[in-house]
Amino acid sequence: MIKTLRKKISIIFASLLGAIWVLIIVLFNWSNYKGQLRELRSSVRLEIKESGWNKFLKTGGEDEAFDLKDLEYCVVQLKEDGTVSVLANHFPSIPEESLTGYIVEQRKNNWTLDDGFSKITYISKFKKKYGKCLVLISTKPALRAEMKLAAVSLVIAVAGIFVLIAAVKYLSGWLVRPVEESIQSEKKFMSNASHELKTPLTVIRTNIELLSDEIGGNKHLQYIGMETERMVSLVNKMLTLVRLDAHYTEQKFQKFRLDEALLNVIYPMESVAYEKNIRMDIQVEEGMGFTGNEEQIQSVMSILLDNAISYTSEGGSIEISAKIHSRKFYLIVANTGDPIPAELKDKMFERFYRQDEARESTSEHLGLGLSIAKSIVEKHHGKIRVESVGGMNIFHVVLPVVKKG
Repeated sequence: MIKTLRKKISIIFASLLGAIWVLIIVLFNWSNYKGQLRELRSSVRLEIKESGWNKFLKTGGEDEAFDLKDLEYCVVQLKEDGTVSVLANHFPSIPEESLTGYIVEQRKNNWTLDDGFSKITYISKFKKKYGKCLVLISTKPALRAEMKLAAVSLVIAVAGIFVLIAAVKYLSGWLVRPVEESIQSEKKFMSNASHELKTPLTVIRTNIELLSDEIGGNKHLQYIGMETERMVSLVNKMLTLVRLDAHYTEQKFQKFRLDEALLNVIYPMESVAYEKNIRMDIQVEEGMGFTGNEEQIQSVMSILLDNAISYTSEGGSIEISAKIHSRKFYLIVANTGDPIPAELKDKMFERFYRQDEARESTSEHLGLGLSIAKSIVEKHHGKIRVESVGGMNIFHVVLPVVKKG
């Protein structure tokens, strides 16, 4: 749970901070590019102004007095009747006819030349002799300057993302530390309480047996015995959860016959189902080999089958399917009954969640069985889920089949 929480926090923070960081880099480069365009226009305007606009328009900028040899540009006259006259074209790759059509189109669109990373920018000037004139300038110098900065920005962006990932990893650890400490304290309490309870429960068990031998059958002793067994079951389940949660606990995975292990759990439960007039349909593939913890896999089978029997009404049915396909083991335990509400399907696997709060049942369930099943499945790198289809509640378990090394 802590790993999942930390992963979610890391993804959220990394996404948000990464997006902000990239946005800052993009805005900085965009601002720099617009600044480069302003500087380009200012330098051209200043160059023309020093020698005079009349001279520039008369010669089309071809006089040696104008130092614009490194630029691609053209000089355009916009006449009052709406026609366009090209006074000089220094765009080697654009014919004059294409340039004229382009200028007419841009004039209709109110001169959107500076929108985005355009190929052309412009400056304008009004002279009585020539009317309104435009100097269209290639943005290549501004783009070249921007590309240099963009390359540096890319390196900074990548480096910044790595720094963000490291910072987010540390931050997520810092944020979940109180939760982790709280959970560790809970686990420690569960472990200590369970161990401490085992001794008095054993004493109670022993004294119940002695009293039964001395005074014979007694309903009060029976009640005490039933509740004692219930407490023993709860303590054992709590200890099981603590062991499953302990990261230092070594998993003893061995090769075993999976079909035999499952049937050894299923067959003894048939009599319980028979007493409730529940029909069982069992389809277990023969000869299935599996590498894992046999006892834990049997616990999953026992928990799911016990859950199915408990929540199946008299006259209902249970279907069990187990097979290996495409290097994965599939276990399905389905039972007839009221459909499980969608909002409860994830909560069912939480610790101490009582299913009978949502569905009528006996009070024998302690809210730990499905949680234990989920922990065991996750220890085997698998997944467990539940769905309600066609009047049946179906539990699906999928485990990877590991080849024996």
